[in-house]
Amino acid sequence: MKRHWKYTDIPDRLWRDWRWQLKNRFHNGSDISKFFPNISEESRRDFAAHVAKFNISITPYTLSLIRLDKKLNPTAVDPIWRQFKFLSPDELRGDGAYDGVHTNWELSKEMPTPILHHKYPGRALLRVVNSCHGYCSYCYLTKRTLDVSKKLRFAASPAVWERSLRYLRANPDISDVLISGGDPLLLPNDALEKILSDVAAVSSVKTIRINTRALTFNPFRVDPGLAAILKKHRVTVLEIHLAHPNEITREFDSALEVLDKGGYRPLILWRSPLLRGINDSVATLRELLLMLYARRIVPYYLFHNAPYSLGREYYGTSVKRGITLMKELRRVIPGPSFPRYTLFHPTGKQDIPLEAGGTPEFRFCRDASGKPAVKFRNWRGRSVFYPDR
Repeated sequence: MKRHWKYTDIPDRLWRDWRWQLKNRFHNGSDISKFFPNISEESRRDFAAHVAKFNISITPYTLSLIRLDKKLNPTAVDPIWRQFKFLSPDELRGDGAYDGVHTNWELSKEMPTPILHHKYPGRALLRVVNSCHGYCSYCYLTKRTLDVSKKLRFAASPAVWERSLRYLRANPDISDVLISGGDPLLLPNDALEKILSDVAAVSSVKTIRINTRALTFNPFRVDPGLAAILKKHRVTVLEIHLAHPNEITREFDSALEVLDKGGYRPLILWRSPLLRGINDSVATLRELLLMLYARRIVPYYLFHNAPYSLGREYYGTSVKRGITLMKELRRVIPGPSFPRYTLFHPTGKQDIPLEAGGTPEFRFCRDASGKPAVKFRNWRGRSVFYPDR
């Protein structure tokens, strides 16, 4: 791949070292002029305002995927750059914008330990780390992974970890465990081995999933040691996140080859939000989903951009817009490459019916303030509202 100009002299042995990639990220404390020497004063101000409140992190590998203009600045329409863009104050406002209070997913009553989330019967989620290889500006976990103060982050101390394992053992109905974060593949192989060994030792746990962004932010993380660990513990699923076809590169394919050469490739499932200006077109989604399908990756979830997440005004679309895209998309791709279109809600995920006028169980309406909303019956049979755009 063509590298960002700042890294052209880095030897291959370093460039392909995932730890070197982490150590040399563009981050909150970086001198922006060393990465984008001719960036505008407006962008400098937006960067300063953004990093005062939120984390930013971009690996050298990911920086190299961003198209630059003649001044060596990111092009405004580049789909990789738009995922990391320093959001201006205006782009952080709007209905359903991040407010530091509301959440899309976690309810305190569903958290028997600070890292274990038990929302649905039969499955649980363990957030084993609070950091990521890179921080998307649309992150749904803003309060934990992007909050600079770190006051709301969860602690995975040894005591909390043991409490979490005791909970799994005491609830044998939980047969499926998702290892998530942040990104658990930030952990070195020995630490990940310990986590998987502990979870697999719970006799009632039959399937284990890992949720990661490493294949697109730091594909060098997928090394033979990791492949051996996934094989040893028969990890059932690797859930990966990428938003645009430009993220599927030779290095991405090489990471898949490492798993194949190791003799074991978990079922790989794809998930991404629907993001305005990045993947909200039939052409882009078709290209992305067919590329995944050709690589034996199952397109699992396309998530509607969630309210109360960072940059919803900038990245969000209406539910009806998403339905229109999905209906058009269904006609032009094979059935196995067609994902579920789903929204996040504190009471649980909800599949969106592909009916522009809604259905009796999924109705377009207005909330008490007259703003666009959706009212639907959740998986528990209770009617709930969802802020639309």
